[in-house]
Amino acid sequence: DPNIFACGDCATKFSFFTGQPSTLRLASIATTEARIAGANLYEISRKNPGALGVFATAVGDLTVAIAGVSEKGAKQCGFEVVTAEAEAPDRHPAGMPGTSKMWVKLIFNKVNQELIGGAVRGGPSAGELINAISACIQNRMRATDIAIFQIGTHPAVTASPIVYPLITVAEIALKSMKS
Repeated sequence: DPNIFACGDCATKFSFFTGQPSTLRLASIATTEARIAGANLYEISRKNPGALGVFATAVGDLTVAIAGVSEKGAKQCGFEVVTAEAEAPDRHPAGMPGTSKMWVKLIFNKVNQELIGGAVRGGPSAGELINAISACIQNRMRATDIAIFQIGTHPAVTASPIVYPLITVAEIALKSMKS
């Protein structure tokens, strides 16, 4: 019914990847649904692309974050995958106070090179990097697109542009796809 606008933690979710019902129940998904429902209520047409699944949590000084499907989940959905990972300091030079090692793993659909999942582990900046990864997934960016991703960097707040993890891992994945 086009006159029903359902959203929230208890509303049925559908997977971004498969279109099938999803068990994801997150405030961030409910908020996105509310924005879409509100816009559509006022005839500002917006469409829900499905639940992507973006999580971040912190335990002490460690931040762990994921977006999209895991390698195992991707294979269960029928994707042929290529994965790559790298670790780099989240500031440059690495000796700066407050620097953390940041580990990044990306999962690509081997057939079309689209990013379908990612994970980040490190300091507080891992939470924001996973949001960038989520945007790449939602916009169906390919490894070749991410390898030329334009970034803003500053020694006090980001990894070095020479070893920026998102780009570095995309480059590693591209090498794997060629072999």
